[in-house]
This record gives sequence, structure tokens and C-alpha cells, in this order.
Amino acid sequence: MMPGRTPEIVLLQMACTIEPSIEKKDQINTFLAQTKINWNRLYTLAERHRLTPFLYNTIQSLPEIPAKFLAALRASYQASTTDGMLKIHHYRLLDKLLTDHAIAHIAYKGIYLAEHCYPNGNFRISGDLDVLVSVADAFKTTQLLEKHQYRLNKKHKLYYEDGEQRLLTELSEISLFKLFYNDSYFDVDLHWKILCFNKDFASFDLNYILSHKEFQNEIQVVLLVTHHGVTNIWQQLYYINDLYFLLNNRAIDWAWLMQEMHRYGMERIFLVGLYWCQKIWNLTLQTSIQQLVDTPGVHKLADSYEKNWESNEPVALSRQVLDQFIFFLKAQTRLKVQAKICITFLTSRVFRASTFKIGKKLIYIPKELGFLTVFIRALRSMYKFLPASH
Repeated sequence: MMPGRTPEIVLLQMACTIEPSIEKKDQINTFLAQTKINWNRLYTLAERHRLTPFLYNTIQSLPEIPAKFLAALRASYQASTTDGMLKIHHYRLLDKLLTDHAIAHIAYKGIYLAEHCYPNGNFRISGDLDVLVSVADAFKTTQLLEKHQYRLNKKHKLYYEDGEQRLLTELSEISLFKLFYNDSYFDVDLHWKILCFNKDFASFDLNYILSHKEFQNEIQVVLLVTHHGVTNIWQQLYYINDLYFLLNNRAIDWAWLMQEMHRYGMERIFLVGLYWCQKIWNLTLQTSIQQLVDTPGVHKLADSYEKNWESNEPVALSRQVLDQFIFFLKAQTRLKVQAKICITFLTSRVFRASTFKIGKKLIYIPKELGFLTVFIRALRSMYKFLPASH
């Protein structure tokens, strides 16, 4: 076991297999016989990393697994399987609705991966349904969804009520939800731009995707690394699984893909993902890419990302924004890109509309008062460091 890596994380990585072989089961049995497992923590981490289907599938027939733990894992797996089938069905209805109204769109991330990449869609736990439309169709799509019982969340409704131009320039996506049963909802994230780091650094739209029809696999990789690697700093293990299944046994134009990654400053972040695909899944790479993965800089960066896996909770949003900046900056080898990251990080935090919660009320501050939001954030951050009153 690697120094600093807990047995629970090691076991989760070992469980990442679709059809566990006899050798894999023997390896896990030996590991369990020699290692003390905190089963409560293992369950918490499996839930956090969305790996309960993999873990249950791998260990369900092994001896010496606590019955109570296995029962909880089974229940979680069954619930996620049902949830996944419902979401795929709901996406197909949404897909038909948009198609019937001549709205060009694509799905990506969870639903796309479950349907097109994972050998068994039940192994991919999905959250929101992520759909990308063109900027020209964004407002029309929002209105269409509202007519079909979808509702905007409170934050995005404030932008929406400020007008179409405000919505499209200030945001790149909105969240809508539709009541399903009792307190259950289907959540849709409607995107018209997919941001790479922030809106001032780079973004991808539907036109970018449709204009490269011969590189659809590669573009899905670009979008995935943008979300999983840049925005979410590889902090959950299922992100690595997503990348593996998106690449495994697929025709990839590596020259074009690496050119795009280099263009947007994501080359080393992508290589970190490939490094972990090899460690966990034994992904085979062509020699030229393998040589890039096998560099000290990539290994050091991978070690930095890995530290986030051990936490029982995802990185808090306020901390994640700073971590995005730090990791993205560390991943660069070009001074020009580093400068752009620093400049856009500052400008994107100042010149924008914002919302703040005061008590139970959500307050909207337009872009024209963007500087005011800097002081509010500063005061809010200082408040978090004040000792709690007793």
C-alpha cells in the first residue's frame, strides 16, 4: 500500500472492475486478511466517490464481508440502479421534446457516458441531466421547459427575470427541476457554453462540437477533462472511471486531441487522468502518449490531486474555486497561459453579477455593481474565520 493512502481508498480502487476475475478476488481477499478496514468509512467514501455499484459487484460474494455492510451496499446499489433507469428514460423524453421543437442539442457527462461508454450503464451513477444547446436557442429552450412543468432554481430565476441578454451574458448554464414523485425531482442543467476554468479564459459551445463531427470521441474527452479535471480537480474517483470508459477500445486521434488539450492549457491535467487510468484500469496507451505520462512533473501533479480523495466530503465550493486556480496554474508550462489564468481569475471574480443569501432571502447584484460583490465576499470570508460564539 502506498504511503499516505488509506486502506479504504486502496480497496475502492481495487474494486474498479466490471467482471472481477478469480485473480482479482484472491488479491482482494489477501488484502482484507492483512488489513483492518473501517467499514463505515468505506461506505461513506464509496457513496462520495459514486463507486457503490463497483464495490458491491466486486465484493458481494467474498467471505468475511460484514453482513450489515453488505446489506447497506446492496440497498444503495439497487437504489442507484433504479434512479439511473428513471433518469435515462426521462432524458429520452427530454431529447424528444427538444427534437420535436427543432432545438439542436447534445448530452454529455453522466447520461451520455452511461448510455454510450460504460459496458453496463448501472455502474455509472448520474446526478443532473446535462444538456448543451446553442446560445441562440438557450432562452427559447428555457421557456419551452417552463411550459412543460420545469422550474428554475431561485438563484437562476433572478437572472432570468433580469432579461434574456443578462441571462446569456452573465451565465453559461441554468438549473431546472421537474417534480417526479413526492419530494423527488428530475434536475436538468441546461448549458449554452461549457467553461474551461472561467468565461474569460475559454469556453466550448455547440457550434464548436458540431463543426468537428469527425472528432466526436475526442471532443467528449475535451469536455470531460474540462469538467472533471479543471473545474472539479479530479476529486472523485468516478471521474477517472469516466475517462477510462470514454477512451477504452475507442478510435482516438491522439495528435488532434493532444493539440486541443495543449491549446486550452489542459495537457498535463489530461495526462494526470491518463496516469490514474493506468494505475486503476491498466489502460494501454501508444508510446508517444506513454512517454508524456511517465514524466516526474505529471506524477507529482497526480500526487497533489490524489490527496483530495481521502476526505469524507467533497471540497467546499469556496475552497474549490481557489483550488481550481492553484491546480490549473501548477499544470502549466507556458508563462503566457499562466498569466492568462491569473488575469481571468481576478476579472471573472469582479466584473459579474452575483447572488448572496441574507437570512432566507436571496439578493441579486447586477454586473454594473460587480465591485461591490468583492467586498461582500471578503466580509463573508472573514466571518468564516471568526471564532464561533458560545
